[in-house]
Amino acid sequence: MIAVELFAGAGGLSLGLERAGFTIALANEIEPDFAKSYSLNHLSTRVLNCDIHEIDFTRELGKAGLKNTDITLVSGGPPCQGFSTVGSKNKKDPRNSLFFEFLRAVREISPSFVLFENVAGFKSLYNGEAFGTLVKELTELGYACHSILMDAADYGLPQFRKRTILVGCRDFHLPFSFPLATHGNPDLFGIGKRLSLMEAIDDLPDLAAGEECGFYKCSPRNSFQAFMRGSEQVLTEHNASNYGVKMREILSLIPPGGSIGDLPERLRPKNYFGNTYARLLPDQPSPTITRNFGTPSSSRCVHPFQERALSTREGARLQGFPDNYLFFGSKTSKNLQIGNSVPPLLGEVVGKAIARCLRPENQLLAIA
Repeated sequence: MIAVELFAGAGGLSLGLERAGFTIALANEIEPDFAKSYSLNHLSTRVLNCDIHEIDFTRELGKAGLKNTDITLVSGGPPCQGFSTVGSKNKKDPRNSLFFEFLRAVREISPSFVLFENVAGFKSLYNGEAFGTLVKELTELGYACHSILMDAADYGLPQFRKRTILVGCRDFHLPFSFPLATHGNPDLFGIGKRLSLMEAIDDLPDLAAGEECGFYKCSPRNSFQAFMRGSEQVLTEHNASNYGVKMREILSLIPPGGSIGDLPERLRPKNYFGNTYARLLPDQPSPTITRNFGTPSSSRCVHPFQERALSTREGARLQGFPDNYLFFGSKTSKNLQIGNSVPPLLGEVVGKAIARCLRPENQLLAIA
């Protein structure tokens, strides 16, 4: 199973697809730091660090020794902030161009499957015109479209993170179905509880402001920690930003589970959101982390018990990146790459659902 990954970022979705059995032959990412991180972790993938508009996919696959017919999957998600009202199919509008470049890649390569992912609210974006256009265009290209809103916490990630997932199947008769949830409310799913934030990170040592630590606090305490650590002996990217006197005072006054509303008036800015300067809850998955998860004034990202925001390693753990995954660039750039990523876990469970369709018995069923 061979895939082409577009808008690949630091490689979270690709990592998951690789775990599901795919080989990522070609990946495109325009941001240099993101592309470098991708290259460091996906050594066999041909990475194109350029504007997608410049890519001739047939030619680039040829350079990798492949033909279009070799490609099983085209995957990716154009940045949602780039969409305008796409129902008019105004491909010249620069706000629409990335959306239509994704569709151009599908048209040129004609893979067996398409995997499109985007923000939770994508279906309602621009009164549903973006989603409607995506389905219409893929259907006209010969794909049966299946979509779902997936929360990564329902599949074992220690973070509530909802994404719109659409899978297009070129063979309408293949019995594709999305994976069932594996974690959550036993009454709803009949399965185990979700993984909590501290279950994901409590093997990492305490940090004071400005500190960094290169060793683990203890042996893995659960299977998630063991999987994240693998054979790693040296802890990397576990660092806390340094703070001035005022920020240190603010952090010291936030109670467990508290937020800006618990601070004295003198320490509050004139305008603020209610979930800023907020401590994470230790016994449940974290809320969706953002690019600013290392900044206390961002949405809830202060450590449940320590006087700091999350470290880069803690953010990577909550996204499901293993501890040996390398990120290139400054701390700000690394946090941006992590916060913008698709969790590898989502790529893995959806990738396995696609792979099931390709089993010989399902191929025969489709023919019948």
